[in-house]
Amino acid sequence: MLRNLIFFVLFRPEGLFTRLRAYDLFRWAFVLQFIRWESTALTTMVTLYRERSAMLLPVPFGIDPVIYRFVEIFLYGPYGLLMITVMAYVIWVHGAPYATISPLTMRKSWTLLGFCFFGPWLPSLCVDSFLIMLGFGGPEVIIPWHVTIVAAESLFTAAGLRSIFGLPKARALTLGGLAGVMFLILAGSVIR
Repeated sequence: MLRNLIFFVLFRPEGLFTRLRAYDLFRWAFVLQFIRWESTALTTMVTLYRERSAMLLPVPFGIDPVIYRFVEIFLYGPYGLLMITVMAYVIWVHGAPYATISPLTMRKSWTLLGFCFFGPWLPSLCVDSFLIMLGFGGPEVIIPWHVTIVAAESLFTAAGLRSIFGLPKARALTLGGLAGVMFLILAGSVIR
């Protein structure tokens, strides 16, 4: 089942959206997000820690950057799940009144974001690891690359909001964009 869902996330989003409308796939969305955040922590974050790659912003509160990156490896997963939860709440609150096809609930909002913020990320994990191994793991390369991935995730979310819940195009694009901006702010304020 998980393999089929990943296939739909990557190659057939309309099929995924049809399934999300008909079935409760929350636990699968949660599993995919858990995989996303823990895989990143165990691959990219560990490599960044070992390579001592440059950081765009200084570490807050004068914490030693090496210690900060080390702690990040362990807290990256829980923080990522918290970010998706905050984003889902905002999508739910601002999207539910506009849903015309099926009701937009917090659970459905989380499920949609769980899938939409997994699909475009999956290939980026490989590219991230490759860039870091080649010595291009600094912010000047990683940030534009990740903003591109977040833009794809945001468009994917907007398409899902329209297809599954029937949100008007402008509202769906606004909420998809808002999810992406929230992701960048929440990630950028803590993740180094």
